[in-house]
Amino acid sequence: MSVTVARSSGFCWGVRRAVDLVLAELKRGRGPFRVIGPLVHNPLVLEALSERGVGICTDASGAEGGVLFLRTHGTTLEERRSLEAGSTAKLRDLTCPRVGRALSAARSRRASGHDVLILGDPGHQEVRALRSYAGGEGSFVIQGPSDVPHLPFLPKPFLLSQTTQDSEIFDRTVEALLERFPNLQWENTICESTASRQSELRSLLARADCVVVVGGRESANTGRLAAIAREKGLPAFLVETAEDIDAESIAGYRRIVLTAGASTPSWEIRRVLGRLQEIQGTRVRGAYTFLRGVVFQNWHILPIALLIGLAGGSILGTGPRLLPSLVSALVLFALHSFNAILESGLSRVDSEERQALIRRHSTAIAVQGFAALAAGIALSLRLSPVYGIVHAASLVLYALYSSPLMGGSRLPPGGLRALPGSRDILFAMGWVVLLCLLPLAADFASGVSPAAPAGALVWSVHLLLLFLGRSLMMDLVDIQGDAMVGRDTLPIALGIRNGRRLLKLFMGAPVAMTSAAVLAGLLPPHALWALVGNAWLLWGYSRIMKTPFPGELVTRIAGDGALFAAGAAPLVYALLA
Repeated sequence: MSVTVARSSGFCWGVRRAVDLVLAELKRGRGPFRVIGPLVHNPLVLEALSERGVGICTDASGAEGGVLFLRTHGTTLEERRSLEAGSTAKLRDLTCPRVGRALSAARSRRASGHDVLILGDPGHQEVRALRSYAGGEGSFVIQGPSDVPHLPFLPKPFLLSQTTQDSEIFDRTVEALLERFPNLQWENTICESTASRQSELRSLLARADCVVVVGGRESANTGRLAAIAREKGLPAFLVETAEDIDAESIAGYRRIVLTAGASTPSWEIRRVLGRLQEIQGTRVRGAYTFLRGVVFQNWHILPIALLIGLAGGSILGTGPRLLPSLVSALVLFALHSFNAILESGLSRVDSEERQALIRRHSTAIAVQGFAALAAGIALSLRLSPVYGIVHAASLVLYALYSSPLMGGSRLPPGGLRALPGSRDILFAMGWVVLLCLLPLAADFASGVSPAAPAGALVWSVHLLLLFLGRSLMMDLVDIQGDAMVGRDTLPIALGIRNGRRLLKLFMGAPVAMTSAAVLAGLLPPHALWALVGNAWLLWGYSRIMKTPFPGELVTRIAGDGALFAAGAAPLVYALLA
């Protein structure tokens, strides 16, 4: 079995714009926030927005205060006038610009005396809005060429379309209308995203045994994709979530084409893709499930932290650091476990595989975290008192950072999490402090110092940039996947373009810095092998950005695999040299 993913799947530009504008208003915090009707026809997106305080109302003409969002599908003239006259709420128009163009065409043609014909679904909100701009009862809604013979005589006909219509049906409708009304004028108002999505699907059908379409069952453009597949004689399965997939029905098909509607978030496409890949065969399913469990529950943190700690001792020449590295690895594993549980509560939508898995096993993960923390504290008693002091300070800082998720916080809204980039910066600083600066401080307190203090500084900065690069890469992939990331991530704080530039800096600066330190004799030659981690990160990011809807497990292997390589490569070289 193979799965071919249509690259045009997922959020169209209009939906992405609408979601971004809603999130921008949420950050300003001047609620309540309401949408007149569903923002988009996708229950996962609506639920995600609902969790962030965005409600849906059907009549807001008398709404007081807050923000009212006008949905992407367009608003009738009557509804808009009522809202402007009877509501004191701030109106934010989220009408898709492509829909806005169609509304403008309907209004101007009606004003010039045309008989406006609308190709679309009569009950759809966009068609209702188009009719209101086209003169209401004086306009006509048709669903295809078969409706043309039933039209009355029209002296000046003009045809436009619902933006999510089938482009082939539009062309056939124009042909049928021209036969009856030679003076017909028309404008193809089908959205470019819709047209390209349909065109790509048609080009893929020759290589498919069946089609899986992901999207809301109320979504017109999603249903149109399934209809295109069925018109070509292929079975089409329309699913809203990965849980809707019937494994027995899918398993009989060897070549699957996966596509999705314009309001389908990429996170759900990734989940459906992962589920289809699971169904591909039982030989690798056990290994895949095991690896996913290890990575999603953060068990890989232990060997990664241990290797980086040992590599630091080898590179800086301070001797074996097995026990200090093990203690720090246990504390980091515990903090990552607690953070995973708290952050999984940020969204009750099963939007990500990892969040869903963590919610299912939260009790076991919490027990593992407390056990690791207890073991780390017990082992640290055999080390310098500096370890106990730094670990206690780390726990206090983590509690302050996580208090907004625990409830009852007296900090300002968002606490430390409201600081731009705080999540990525604190993650990187925590790893550098526990795995590099803490052992150095303990050695210094015991009268032991690295052979070259400047080399220790270079190694610390090297690790800091590598950890920041890993976090930044994960954030950029999340944004690519329509994840509603928070203000505490660097790309949201700095902008996506600046985030990409910063990632290149984080990946490139350690190469120049560490190479110069080795040439100057501040670090041993095998320190260069730590740059394998930077190369891994660069390779992983470039591959992921070229892959439509990369799986979450693949993304984490690309990011955390770079940390593993940075610790393992110098140690392996030192052992073999």
